[in-house]
Formats: sequence, structure tokens, C-alpha cells
Amino acid sequence: MPRRWATETRAWAYRFLCLRDGEICQVCHRPPTTFYSLDIDHIDGNIKNKKESNLRLLCRRCNVALENQRRARSPSVQREREIPWTRIVKGAVSYRDGSPEMQANLLFEIDFRAWLLQHISKYEFIAKKEAVNSGAEVVGCNPTTSAKYLAKLTSSCGPLAEMKDMLGDVVIVSKDSLSGNGFKSSRLGDSR
Repeated sequence: MPRRWATETRAWAYRFLCLRDGEICQVCHRPPTTFYSLDIDHIDGNIKNKKESNLRLLCRRCNVALENQRRARSPSVQREREIPWTRIVKGAVSYRDGSPEMQANLLFEIDFRAWLLQHISKYEFIAKKEAVNSGAEVVGCNPTTSAKYLAKLTSSCGPLAEMKDMLGDVVIVSKDSLSGNGFKSSRLGDSR
């Protein structure tokens, strides 16, 4: 998950939650280790709701699992999984009998696409590296595969675009947000 807090604010919130609840995952009760830290989770899923009662610490595994459950219940993800052309292609081409890459696409591509489009509709953008790595983690494929899916989504026919933010990092945004729908973010610069 990308950081949505300023570093200092996150540090204060993290300390507060450690004092209030203890420095453990509130779901599986595991403490942080040198291999993973704890995330600050918004219990209701609304990142704008930063009330104390809506925050808790979760390990990455529990945080991703809960986010996957939220997405699975989301109507927008259900609509995305029902794209007519995907059903038509699956009917015309036997992905199950195809190459290992075709079989992987059957398992992962639709979920990756749904996750990324939902993330961008919710947060307006995502860093390219974060899209590749988090997307691979969320859907269970490797980063090379998720990078290929991202390349399709940011192609001239895809719904997403790459651009550089004011820090020079490559971020992924919706093409709709660039075409005059008033998209403004203090972190984003000119389209490339």
C-alpha cells in the first residue's frame, strides 16, 4: 500500500496506536519483525476517515487479505470482472489448454486489472513500481507478469497513462483524468 500520510504524521499515529493497542497486528496478534512492519489500517476502508476509533495496526498479510475481501464485495470490481469482451475471448480461445502464460492470464490478469483500476479510481494515481509489485502481491503472480499487464493497460489503447510526478517518479493515472476532467494533484507534473 502506498503511504498516504506524511512521514511525521504517520510516525505520530503509529506511536499512538502502539500505546493504545500494543505494537502487534490487531487481527493475528503478531508483532513486527525485521522482515515486516505494521501498516496503519482504516477499519472502515475510508482513507479520509482518520479518527482514532477508525485506525488500527495490521501486519501486511492481514492488511492485504482484508483489502482483498473489501474489493471482492465491491460492486465496481464485480462489474469489472463481467467485461463482455473478456467473456467473448475466453469463449473463442481455450486459455485452459493454452500455454502456461495463457493459463496464468486466465488466473491473474482480470484480478490485476480490477485491482489497479479500482485503486486509481480511489486514489487518483499510483507509483509505477508500486503498481507492479503490489499488484503482483495482491493477485498472486510475479512482478514480471504484472509489469506486462500494466504495459497493456498503459498502451495507446489502454485506459491508463504513465506520467512523471513533481519528484520525477513515474506514476500511473487514468487517461480520463488527463482529458479535461479537472484532474489536479499537487504531486503530479506534466504528462509525458
